Amino acid sequence: MTGLVVSPDWLDKPVSVEELDADYGAPSSGLHAEWEKLKSEMHPGDRLVRFVSPIESWQHLAGRAGIALVRDGKVIDAIVTMMN
Repeated sequence: MTGLVVSPDWLDKPVSVEELDADYGAPSSGLHAEWEKLKSEMHPGDRLVRFVSPIESWQHLAGRAGIALVRDGKVIDAIVTMMN
């Protein structure tokens, strides 16, 4: 897992591999390598879920949003797609 800690409370809505491939699958995408690594870590039954940190973190310039790899209800890894 990356050094990023994603609280289960931050999990928002599921997203598909196909949707994320459309956003990050192209080599010209700034997150292509991170997305390919996250995808390679997936096991059958895993879910990809968008996450966003609480509003207070954004107000303190520490907000994060991205994609979490969730297995058996636990965040296994994540990539940040937005931060302030």
